[in-house]
Amino acid sequence: MIIPLQRIALISRQENTREFYRNLMSERENIVFEPYASIEELKKGSQGKHYSGLIIDMWTHIASVQADKEFVYALDRIFPILYIGDQDQKPSPLDPAGGWLMARQHEVKILDEFIQKQCRGMKPRGIRSTARREFFFNAQVRFGGQEKPSRTNTWNISPSGCFVISAEEQLVGEAVWLTISDWADQTAIAGEIKWCRPWGGDIRQLPGMGIAFKAITAAQQRALAALLK
Repeated sequence: MIIPLQRIALISRQENTREFYRNLMSERENIVFEPYASIEELKKGSQGKHYSGLIIDMWTHIASVQADKEFVYALDRIFPILYIGDQDQKPSPLDPAGGWLMARQHEVKILDEFIQKQCRGMKPRGIRSTARREFFFNAQVRFGGQEKPSRTNTWNISPSGCFVISAEEQLVGEAVWLTISDWADQTAIAGEIKWCRPWGGDIRQLPGMGIAFKAITAAQQRALAALLK
């Protein structure tokens, strides 16, 4: 059986943590492992790449600025994430990573379960580096070949796209036209469906689709920039 290539990123400011996981990942086949010291490094280094999962050091996450925390919260809705670090312990000279979520002798088992049960079933996706905020805009969406648009709401939005709540299943790559009723400029935004979350799936997440904007007016871009400041 051919094992598909998987790209997994680690974010930890602790060098020994990055080295520890680099050694573990080097023993596994078809894994591209990318350790980063910060969220900002991840944003810069992940452009144009697709990932199957992330490993995040909780101490690095806690020490991050609020904007980076919100960035991780957004990733947590999209990617399988393995959080490491023991919240009951603090970093020390002997253990700069602040302990482990699990005992080191169980680390391999936990990591393998994360890769096999969560990352293997994940369709690799890119990491959006632009700001994304939750806005429940009233909207209408029309799919290719559909004459009458469907009423819906956005869940979140960024300068490059948005997530639209929908129970309708659509094909990735399909063209879509989105009209946001709450905006002064209600010109239909041309977009493309990049990924879908089906109805009846994870009860903790809304069904719908991620849409990448392909054509948006200058007035709409200015309005978005003002909202996302």
